[in-house]
Amino acid sequence: MLPGAWLRWACLLLLARLARPCPVGCDCFAQTVFCTDEALATIPLDIPPYTTDMVFIETSFTTVGTRAFSGNPNLTKVIFLNTQVCCFEPDAFGGLPSLQDLEITGCAFSNLSTEIFSNLATLGKLTLNFNMLKALPEDLFHHMDALESLQLQDNQLQTLPRRLFQSLKHLKTLNLAHNLLAQLPEELFDPLGSLQILRLSSNKLSSLPHHTFAKLGSLQELFLDRNSISELPPEVFSQLFRLKKLWLQRNDIRHLPPSIFSSLGNLTFLNLQENALQMLPADLFAHTPRLVGLSLSHNQLETVSEGAFAKLCNLSSLSLSHNAITRLPAGVFRGLENLTKLYLGSNNLTALHVDLFHNLSKLEVLSLSRNLLTTLPEGIFGTNYYLFNLALHGNPWQCDCHLAYLFTWLHEYSDRLFNIQTYCAGPAYLKGQAVPALKKEQLVCPVIRGHLGLEDRELRGSWDLSAKEWAARNQCAYSNPEGTVVLACDKARCRWLNIHLSPRQGSGSLGMMYNATQEWELKSSCGVVRLTLSIEAQAGEP
Repeated sequence: MLPGAWLRWACLLLLARLARPCPVGCDCFAQTVFCTDEALATIPLDIPPYTTDMVFIETSFTTVGTRAFSGNPNLTKVIFLNTQVCCFEPDAFGGLPSLQDLEITGCAFSNLSTEIFSNLATLGKLTLNFNMLKALPEDLFHHMDALESLQLQDNQLQTLPRRLFQSLKHLKTLNLAHNLLAQLPEELFDPLGSLQILRLSSNKLSSLPHHTFAKLGSLQELFLDRNSISELPPEVFSQLFRLKKLWLQRNDIRHLPPSIFSSLGNLTFLNLQENALQMLPADLFAHTPRLVGLSLSHNQLETVSEGAFAKLCNLSSLSLSHNAITRLPAGVFRGLENLTKLYLGSNNLTALHVDLFHNLSKLEVLSLSRNLLTTLPEGIFGTNYYLFNLALHGNPWQCDCHLAYLFTWLHEYSDRLFNIQTYCAGPAYLKGQAVPALKKEQLVCPVIRGHLGLEDRELRGSWDLSAKEWAARNQCAYSNPEGTVVLACDKARCRWLNIHLSPRQGSGSLGMMYNATQEWELKSSCGVVRLTLSIEAQAGEP
């Protein structure tokens, strides 16, 4: 907040305190009273009658007595935040016919009795987060028919009574995250036909009853992440026709029934990362055409079938990173015309098909980092007109003629690209150099004598040709002025390297000693090539 705003707030608060009395240890502003004095030993009796919001922060009183606020019937919100309250007497909040929001967060109490909330028929939101609740009585919420939001996050609940939510027919949000729940009664959520958001994250659930969510026809968001779920019943989500977001990450799911998502036609987001999935059923996503975000990272997938994502025409983000994928079928991403983000990093990919990204015309972000790629096929990014973030680092790129396409593409689109820094793993004389910083003439493929292909058959038997003869017979025969080094190339690639060396005598420039490096600048009508040769003596050799 700006200093001027602080000054205005202070002036208004001062005027308010001068105009109307405020309890000792509290600050009054408009219709809100803030009590933040640690020395406050009890709830003030002189709370202004016009007060609607009452907030206690880090106060020291420990008990809220019966009908403690009955002198303030206009209260609509009462909050206890990090206070020392540990005891609530019966009907503690009685006499508050307009109370809509009650929050008790970060306090030291571990149990609640039914009588505490006996007269809260108008309450719409109840928050009991970050306390030490270990159990709840079955009829605790029986008089809260209007409740729409119930927050029970970060307590120590180990189990819940089967009929705990029996009266909460209008509840829309239920938060049970960060507790110690190991199991759920099968009919626990049956009364919650209006529930839209259910949070069960960070508990100890290892399994789910088959019909746990069967009556939650209005549910839109379901959080089951950070549990110990190893298996999902095939029909566990079968009645969640309105579900839009499903979090299943950080469990121990090893396989998925093919029909597990078949009823989730409105699903837009699905997170399955950090499980133990080794394969995906072929039609797993056949009935989720509205899916926009899908994460399968940090699993154990070795491959993905050709049609795994065929029906996901609305998908914009797909993560397959941190798996064990060794290959991807050419058409695995076919149909994903709206995909903008694709993460394939930290896998075991050794090669990619030239058509792999062919139809991804809207792709903007692509990660191929930390794989085993040495090169990329020519034209692989030919239709990715909007690609601007390309992660290539952590691959053993071989900076030879086969990398010429990637090198040229990076330079052609350098004005729009970022995150493209990647380095050569070979050949040895280029190891560690940044690919974008190379010169195109450095990307050569020398052919070793005795390993010529069939297309080079006319060269066989011609090894005794002189350097000058080779220079005359080839369109691009790079050589040094002395004619001792010749690199013969045609239009497609460099095919032949010939170097005449003799042991160094005196200071002659044509010989080389062990553990030495020699560099030549070779010229031809096609341009200039710089060639470096190193000779090393191996340990134990003369």
